[in-house]
Formats: sequence, C-alpha cells, structure tokens
Amino acid sequence: MKPLLTASCILIGLFLGSTGIAFASTRSDGIVGLWQTAGGNGYIRIYEKNGALFGQSVGHLQDTVQQARAKGQPQILANFVPKRPGEWSQGRIYDPNNNTYFHGTLTALDPHELKVYGYIGFSWLGGNTIWTRVPSKLKHQHGDSHL
Repeated sequence: MKPLLTASCILIGLFLGSTGIAFASTRSDGIVGLWQTAGGNGYIRIYEKNGALFGQSVGHLQDTVQQARAKGQPQILANFVPKRPGEWSQGRIYDPNNNTYFHGTLTALDPHELKVYGYIGFSWLGGNTIWTRVPSKLKHQHGDSHL
C-alpha cells in the first residue's frame, strides 16, 4: 500500500508540474505588469521593489509608475510578500473611492486573473475582487509599458 501511495504522489506532482501551473510561483514576475480592475474603470501597474510587490494606479495604459505619481495617481498596493506559490500576503490595499486602507492578499488564479482580497481586522471579515491582465498587444498599441 505504501509504494502505491508514494507512486501516486509522484505522478500527481509530475502532472501538476507539466500543466502550466508553474506561473504561480513565489516569484513575482508572474503578476508583474498591467492589470485592469473589476468593472474596467481603472488600471494598476504591479511592480517589484526589494522583493515586495507594489501596485500603482495609472491613468493611461502607457503611463509609467513615475508618470502616474507625477500626475497624482494613488499607490493601490504596497509591501506584498510571497506566502506560497501564486499567493502574496501581508500587504496593504488602498481604496481611493472611500479613502480606506485594508490588509490584503493577492492570488494568481491563472496567468490572466488576479484575486485581490482585502480585509480590516480579521482576514475572514473582508471581500475580494478579480483583476484582469491587460494583454501585451493592447499595451503596445498604447505605448511603452516599462516603469
């Protein structure tokens, strides 16, 4: 029975490793880039700085982080660190609609969807939203996507 269980675990590991789930690593490059917020009313450029993830609101697809800051756009995400593959935690989320800060986690659902979960106090007292990655073809039509 034990060899069968070991073989099953190895096969499951090989299957998961070959299905493309590798994008969801603790490396941040899986979610670094431009994301559209739920409802399509905003864009967030996620970037890495000193091993943590940050997200800057940008007014236009081609805006760099520095340009967005110069225009007074708010920083939406701050200090997210890797928790497990595809998930970052211990960060802060800013909601500019009501000038509120939340604790939060980011979870890569797949290469094109990011779950942003925010809460105040206890993690079970919160809510989430899904952001969608802006396709690189669209970014390049509107200019340079670099920071």
